[in-house]
Amino acid sequence: MLQRIQIKSGPPVILLKGEFSQVDDPELLSREVAASGAKVITFDSNGGNVLAAMAYGRMIRSLGLSTFQLRTVQCASACTLAFVGGAIRQAEPGAIGVHQSSFSPESDLDGHAAVAAVQTMTAQIMTYLIEMGVDPKLLQLSLSVSTDDMRYLTASEMQTYNVTSGSAGDAPERLGTTANAVPPAVPSTTTQEVSPSTTEQKALAFVTAYHDAWSRENADAFAFMEKAYEETVEFYGKTTPKAAVIEEKRKFATRWPVRAYSVKPGSAQVVCSNTCKVDGVVDWYAKRDVGDRVSSGTAEFSLVWDQRAGTIISETGKVIAADKEVYQPVRLISQWREQNSACRGGSGDSDETLSACDRREALGSKLKAVGWCFGREGEYGYQMDWHACDASSQEASAAIVSGVSDAARPKPGDFPTRDRLTRKTVLPDFKGRDRDFNSFRTRIREGMRQGPNFAGHYSVIQIGCGAGCSFVIVADNKTGRPTNFPRGGEGNMYLDLDYHLDSRLLAAQWLDYDVGRCFLEYFDFDREAWKPLSKTDIGTTEVCYKPIRDNLR
Repeated sequence: MLQRIQIKSGPPVILLKGEFSQVDDPELLSREVAASGAKVITFDSNGGNVLAAMAYGRMIRSLGLSTFQLRTVQCASACTLAFVGGAIRQAEPGAIGVHQSSFSPESDLDGHAAVAAVQTMTAQIMTYLIEMGVDPKLLQLSLSVSTDDMRYLTASEMQTYNVTSGSAGDAPERLGTTANAVPPAVPSTTTQEVSPSTTEQKALAFVTAYHDAWSRENADAFAFMEKAYEETVEFYGKTTPKAAVIEEKRKFATRWPVRAYSVKPGSAQVVCSNTCKVDGVVDWYAKRDVGDRVSSGTAEFSLVWDQRAGTIISETGKVIAADKEVYQPVRLISQWREQNSACRGGSGDSDETLSACDRREALGSKLKAVGWCFGREGEYGYQMDWHACDASSQEASAAIVSGVSDAARPKPGDFPTRDRLTRKTVLPDFKGRDRDFNSFRTRIREGMRQGPNFAGHYSVIQIGCGAGCSFVIVADNKTGRPTNFPRGGEGNMYLDLDYHLDSRLLAAQWLDYDVGRCFLEYFDFDREAWKPLSKTDIGTTEVCYKPIRDNLR
């Protein structure tokens, strides 16, 4: 159901309310926009039919509408697909929910038909997300959440997956409306990520920032520490110059360069007068620079913070538990699991739930930074767990999936062109010698008329054959003869190429759907013959969603 929401100035906002259905007609939205002049659409929907939601999303994009969502009126499940149709997309944390798609109870599909239907639907959703400029990893996240559960996205997740652009606080100005451009019955808030207002909140925020900084690489950590301390500090019971404090920390960080620290939720207590005293408990995980030694445990800390200068004037603490014979960041993983349960089990409208989701994401980032990944390729839901990152990890580090090293990669300069075009381009003979290419004559002619772009006198012409599908024809501008490139079609999806006018070397990146791996191949096009040089597995499916030049950096 479409409703107009009048605002004090400017055109109304359209509210799309209810579940999406197969009988929905997106043309009704087009007529409503034409009649009202609306530029923004918002939702109050728990989802519904996926295909109908995508149809609305495409209509929203074709009309140039922007989407805006408050967490007090959610947009969940299939509604997310309609939301991302917006030309500009704004949403508050907790306003967008995702989970697995499912068939209606009335569906009567046997096992084989159900598998085929799921595969088809997954491909359609992935194609749609790419079309709307959304990271396809959002689909992977959705598939990890069962149909009887809901994952509400945090602000950082929405930005990471390109679900939104900008922050919800900027929405009224960027959308060309006013702050009243929301349903009148819904209180308008800005964003969860507000600045601390009280001195106590500022002190707690500083302590969080302190441990976050100490969890980063040494250069970033010490850039923060240099500004964090007063010139003289009461350091573990002794009056100590700042330079000596920093040097003590530098020695520790040099011995333990890989670190992750996280304050236990609910443990920090703060009392402020002229200064603020913050006491709490922190879990840690650290690795030595040699020997793979690991340190893990829990410690008490106590900081006195001068809120006027924003610096530490006193620091002390003690270890209360140290783990023996462990190699995992067991305490941080335990924290993550607690926050994950609170995030997934709470209400999307709850500040406590959103805070748990934010803490979970912060912990997840720290764990990944110290080499731990959640879930392996092909795992979903209950199967996923934390493990040392490797090539099978869903979010393997760049060092693991970077593929061919710079030293091992063929260099364009090692395969110089043998000839160049010195006269006008000769077009193919589509009625005679080159009649096998007649079906693509228009694309080939257009490509060749732009001049050579490969190996001195050849034109590389890539032609689409469906979503994620393409094939390549390489035509000789000297003789007019076209030839096929040996990769492309449904067997080599998301084909992307890198080549140069002054080199015979061509790099091809493509996805093998059957095994879910992305491959990088090098070819030498010598005397119109393709000579394979190397083929390397460079990562999971997601790697192939990046341009080849990004993966070659």
